[in-house]
Amino acid sequence: MKNFRYFNVFITIFALIFITGPVKSCEKKCREGISDAFADSWGPEIAPIFDDLRTTVTTSLFFDMNLDDISDEWKVIDIVTRELATEVYNQINDFKNTYLRNMSTVIQDSIFNVLPQFKGNCNDPFRVKQPPLGVNWTSQDCERMDYICGNPPSICHFIGIAKQKCFNSLIQRIIDNSDTNGIYIQAIQHKVKTIADKHSLAYDGTKSITKSITKVVQNSLYEFPSYFKSRFCPDNCLQYDEDIKLLLLSYP
Repeated sequence: MKNFRYFNVFITIFALIFITGPVKSCEKKCREGISDAFADSWGPEIAPIFDDLRTTVTTSLFFDMNLDDISDEWKVIDIVTRELATEVYNQINDFKNTYLRNMSTVIQDSIFNVLPQFKGNCNDPFRVKQPPLGVNWTSQDCERMDYICGNPPSICHFIGIAKQKCFNSLIQRIIDNSDTNGIYIQAIQHKVKTIADKHSLAYDGTKSITKSITKVVQNSLYEFPSYFKSRFCPDNCLQYDEDIKLLLLSYP
């Protein structure tokens, strides 16, 4: 009788896993699709924040600069300051475009690799039945999948956790890039040096404009992470969730 009970348990497990089919994880196409959907939705929320940084920096670029340090010739001063303003403007646009271009990768890593990871077995305990190929998951599947694992309904159920991990990573990327030795200030300093070399500025002139512009940019970058955090999805971008859930549940 005892062996018969074990046999029944085995048959039940076999039926759940092999007859109905194991519940699959969010595969490559699913991971990329969901990450792109978040990035496409949130990108327009982020772009104006970089535009504000660009405006803040470019409008105050020469406030602390002694223009006479650049050259004795006004024509040279005019050309150099115009080029500096243009290059800084373009460089901050590049920061924005690069950040937006890399968003999907950051989001995918956040959802599937940062703890708690949306990975692993979704069959134990059993909650949802894998739909046939070509049939979407349902909102009921989203509700029933009440533990974190790798399938689309789990991400749907815990979309708030998935999003918060993404928010944290995206903000951390801004913090790292805006550091006093981060890639943003280094890129602008490189632009300044390139312009100084192009116009054969004296050592003191190059040193003066580099110091002045570095100070202006670093002051703005010091405030930028806090500004970014306060402006980026202050309402958690809830308006995009339903469309993203529908997309998510369309993946096998």
